[in-house]
Amino acid sequence: CYDKYLQRSLQKAANLQGHPMWSRGPENAGQYNSKPHETGFFCNRGDYDSYYGRFFLQWYSQALIDHADSVLFLAKLLFEDTEIVVK
Repeated sequence: CYDKYLQRSLQKAANLQGHPMWSRGPENAGQYNSKPHETGFFCNRGDYDSYYGRFFLQWYSQALIDHADSVLFLAKLLFEDTEIVVK
């Protein structure tokens, strides 16, 4: 969620919710190899369960779903006579 396009999308979503201060990704989510208990966002009773955390996770989940829909739509166009199976 840290590239310029997703940041723009997150900012728009935060503004629509009336919370422009939520226009940034979590700063305490750890690094690529971090375990959930090592972070302030995903740990037990972490920030994921706050109003901001629920907003962010909902936005991010929808961004992933939208991206998958776009990729699969284009794949279907490209491979129109091929059955596509995805896990």
